[in-house]
Amino acid sequence: MYDVVVAGGGPAGLCAAIAAARQGMRVCVLEREAAFGIPTRTSGGTFLADMQALGVPERLLNPVTRVRFLGPTTATSVRIEPAVVGVLDVRGLYQWLAERAAEEGAELHLRSTVTGMQAHGDGVAVSVRGHGGEWRAAARWAVDATGVAAVLSGAERPAYRRRGVGVELDMAAPGVPLDTCWLAMGGEVAPSGYGWVFPYRPGRVRVGVGVLRPDAQADPRDHLDRLLALPELREALAGAQPVETHAGLIPAEPLRPALVGPRLVAVGDASAQASTLVGEGIRFAMRAGSGAGRAVAEAVRAGDDAPVRAFDAAWRDRFGRDFGLAYRLSQSMARFSDASWDRAVRAIGEMPPWFVAEALGTRFRAASILRVAARHPGAMRRVLRAARG
Repeated sequence: MYDVVVAGGGPAGLCAAIAAARQGMRVCVLEREAAFGIPTRTSGGTFLADMQALGVPERLLNPVTRVRFLGPTTATSVRIEPAVVGVLDVRGLYQWLAERAAEEGAELHLRSTVTGMQAHGDGVAVSVRGHGGEWRAAARWAVDATGVAAVLSGAERPAYRRRGVGVELDMAAPGVPLDTCWLAMGGEVAPSGYGWVFPYRPGRVRVGVGVLRPDAQADPRDHLDRLLALPELREALAGAQPVETHAGLIPAEPLRPALVGPRLVAVGDASAQASTLVGEGIRFAMRAGSGAGRAVAEAVRAGDDAPVRAFDAAWRDRFGRDFGLAYRLSQSMARFSDASWDRAVRAIGEMPPWFVAEALGTRFRAASILRVAARHPGAMRRVLRAARG
């Protein structure tokens, strides 16, 4: 019998496994795919300080010092130095986390699809379908890190109705500048969402489009060619050729409680622990997974769920306000017209770079807003007008 069974081998699940195993727990990780990090389902945009605090090696991070915003008829460039934002080598990150989990003693199972769970008096039994047939993993606690599907916790709460749907090409691009990323908005490129160009290592770049469903019914695949054809990207993507195609989902709803039921905690996308403003979640998933893993280990030792309840309350206290505001902004931006996007892009160009970085990072601090309003009142009025659409 395991102490902890983790369903899902993404960043949330692997970080939960690492944290629980470090506390002396016997941990099992169940991953449905044939490899960790394959296929890739996320663009990898992130924030360097968070990744560094989580111990992610520098070799897996590409720092970006210039963010170019492309509106329907306008554009602006924001230089952020020293670098605050960056792009992850997503596959490398997942496999690095799997290595850390193995080093801590967690058992890693590939091609193991979780199909359900039953709770009983002193634990849970997780049903698994794998290459060896059907089997059950018995444990004292389970962690649902199965993403938007929320396989284990879905029976206890409704499925996500609002989701971000994204597709991207991972391209060989010999001329792409490593220090620059692009965000493109407007109905032609990404109705209710945005397009991105994210270089993550020399000669490689991820180019994608994400839209919000059901805010828009657009298929992002139909808009990817339009993004690639933008004149502003012609030089950077000269000679670029596709190497892989990626697709993914991310919840676009308010934060959900992590504690789902007896002996079950949900983390990462399974609990909407992601920013709905820009559809960015890896750093949040890793932090949530680590916190949940430690809390579950304490719960196993204590024999009750008080440590997990404390983790849940602390997480909501730390991120609930910012995530709530990000959700409301995403609802507003999903209704933007092209004129609204052009106003927003012009307003971004008038903002101090540090404020743009904070907003992209879902850090909405009253002191920061007041500081900008005092020093740039006209620009702040234009930002607020743009936010209203």
